[in-house]
Amino acid sequence: MNKHIPELLGIMRDEIRCYHDLLECEQQKTTLLGGGHVEELMECNKIEEENIINLQELEAKRLRICEKLCEDLQIPREEFTLARLADHLDNPCELDESSVLLRNAAQSIQVVGARNRDLIEKPLRYVEGMLTIFSNAAGPYQPNGTFKAEASVLPTFSQNA
Repeated sequence: MNKHIPELLGIMRDEIRCYHDLLECEQQKTTLLGGGHVEELMECNKIEEENIINLQELEAKRLRICEKLCEDLQIPREEFTLARLADHLDNPCELDESSVLLRNAAQSIQVVGARNRDLIEKPLRYVEGMLTIFSNAAGPYQPNGTFKAEASVLPTFSQNA
């Protein structure tokens, strides 16, 4: 077994943990959005940002290790996939399992994130609609509070009347 495989598996496990932390944070945000808890939501956003930074660092490490594996196993970088790497292993099960867990965690985050986005966007559309109604209800007033000058309309009379 290549010396970089255990390191790659360790990074993938760390990524899976980080994705699960992100998923937990997204689920908590769903609850907070429903209850209107703004301060707790801001704290949750900070935790989410930290997890994203950790994921970016782990992803960079994983890419470096994959490049080393490409060199060691003589796989062209553009053809490298975890499935192709598994073909070079005696026991590819752990790599396959980690790959599936990583994919499932990322998909779960996307689903919950989409739900949270809807929870945010619907009230925003409502507020925009209300602001439109109020701005149109301003009538003859200008933004500075003075009356708008209305164009005078001259009455027209029919010659046939």
